[in-house]
Amino acid sequence: MNGLVPDDLQAAFDLERKDARATPRGDDARLRTQTIRMYGRLAALQAQVIARNEVAVACERGCSYCCHLRVEMRPHEAFVLAHHIRTRFGAEARQRTIARIEQNLARLAGLTTEQHIRAGIPCALLDGNICSVYEARPAACRKYYSLSLAVCRAAYDDTSAPLDGAIEDEQVRLAGNAVALGHAKGLEDAGYDSGLYELHAALHRALTDPRAQKRYRDGKRAFVQT
Repeated sequence: MNGLVPDDLQAAFDLERKDARATPRGDDARLRTQTIRMYGRLAALQAQVIARNEVAVACERGCSYCCHLRVEMRPHEAFVLAHHIRTRFGAEARQRTIARIEQNLARLAGLTTEQHIRAGIPCALLDGNICSVYEARPAACRKYYSLSLAVCRAAYDDTSAPLDGAIEDEQVRLAGNAVALGHAKGLEDAGYDSGLYELHAALHRALTDPRAQKRYRDGKRAFVQT
């Protein structure tokens, strides 16, 4: 991180990086467990900052405006998400989910990153207005806390308009980044791919390409076009 970050958040980043750097190679289950535990520390640190700074968070169950934004995640997060879908969803639910992912990928084909950001496409993992994989959602979703329902609604209603009003608390955002980025950098130090991938593309590969986890385990790019 950098010198503008509070000391406690820098310490959290450094500790996450150190711990992840020591990850042994070739143990997929342990990698998933480490990622899930990292999510717990991310939530705890952000909750501490929210309480300390008396941040008024506007997010609540059933609000899904931010679930229409482009989301990127790292391979270790994609494999946790894929494992959750494989082990927690029944066969029919898995197939429906994969079908929705493929429908979104078809919609995204040919779009630039900027066009995707502005497209307002609902996440394939939404079930109505509820996240169907909430317990396994990636860091980008976990660390986002809105300060204003009105600002989120306005951005959803007109994706081409600039934001009018505060949307995130900077210290809460930094707290989430300290944990998630520290963990990713530590895995990168250990030789793992820590690149960012669009959620639908990465998750589809993690669910349907059995070679993806081996590539990741071998220190190669986890998700490649075939």
